[in-house]
Amino acid sequence: MWQELTSLWQSVRDPAYAHLLLEAVPLFGVGIGLVFLIISMITGETKSRLLALILICASCASVWPYTDMLTRAIPRVIATKEATYAPLIREQAARRADFNWVYYLMTAVSGLAILSARSAKGKFLLFITIIGGLGVFWLSLWLHKKECEVYHRNIVRYEPPQR
Repeated sequence: MWQELTSLWQSVRDPAYAHLLLEAVPLFGVGIGLVFLIISMITGETKSRLLALILICASCASVWPYTDMLTRAIPRVIATKEATYAPLIREQAARRADFNWVYYLMTAVSGLAILSARSAKGKFLLFITIIGGLGVFWLSLWLHKKECEVYHRNIVRYEPPQR
């Protein structure tokens, strides 16, 4: 049992595995956070609203360690795939990096909504968080689909060029 726990700990610290764990956090975190945020607004539950905003903020902020792990994992991931997949893997990593600003902006907006929860501007920031959160959720869904097309053979639509 101890050996399994040690092996698991080493795997979690490995960038090639850790980036896979972190990849879906924005998708599911923002999705669940939005559901709880909307429910808490309907019911008027302040503590649940705060928890939902924290979940959205943390989920969007998780893009930073994800990108770091992905950058460190790419050489090894490419080494395990056919050489013709290397450009596709690099393209997906670049696509992910190009959209990081959206997640950072959403982190800032939801963070401001947390800080201004009791002020008059709080309602406006909650509205912006919900609208922005829906956009970030949709973007995360699309990026996750693209990620699956690259890394999961049963979803791949890319045909490597014939030699």
